[in-house]
Amino acid sequence: MKTLLMELERNVEAEIAVQTGIQGLLDEQLEILLHGGTKNLTPLLARAEDGLDRSRSLEQERLGLLARIGAKLGISAKEVSLKIIEERIGADAASLTGKGAELKALIERIRDRNREVGLLLRHSVLFIEDLVRAVTGQTAAAPTYTREGAMAPPDVGSLAAEA
Repeated sequence: MKTLLMELERNVEAEIAVQTGIQGLLDEQLEILLHGGTKNLTPLLARAEDGLDRSRSLEQERLGLLARIGAKLGISAKEVSLKIIEERIGADAASLTGKGAELKALIERIRDRNREVGLLLRHSVLFIEDLVRAVTGQTAAAPTYTREGAMAPPDVGSLAAEA
C-alpha cells in the first residue's frame, strides 16, 4: 500500500507542477490582453494546450492508482478520496492530504483567473462588434436573450455597463 501512496503522491506533485505552469500561462494571457502584444497569444495558447494534455494524462494515471488503492481498501474507486485514505491508513497519508489541499486551492485560483481572462475576451469581442457597427452605420446586431429571458437587440456598449 505504501508504494501506491507514494505513486499517488508523485502524481499529485506532478499535477501541482502542471497546474502552476497553467496558472503562469493564464497570468501571461491576462497581461497580453491588458497591454497588447496579441502576436504572442498563439504560442502561449499552444503551451497551455500542452499543459492541459499533460494534466489529462496525469488524471488518467491517478484514476488507475485510486482504483488500485480502492481495491486494497475493499471499496470502489469512486468512493476513494484523500480523506478516506487518511482515515483508513493514518499517518502514511498525511503528506498526501496536504498536497491534495494545495492542488485544490491552486485549481480554484486558476478558475478565478480563467474567469477574468474570459470576461476580458468577451469585452474585447463586444467592443470590436460595437466599433464595427459604429463605423458601418449598422444600427443593431442580431437579437439575443436578455437577463429576463426576452429577445432584444444588444445595446451598444452593453458589456461595459455590466462590468
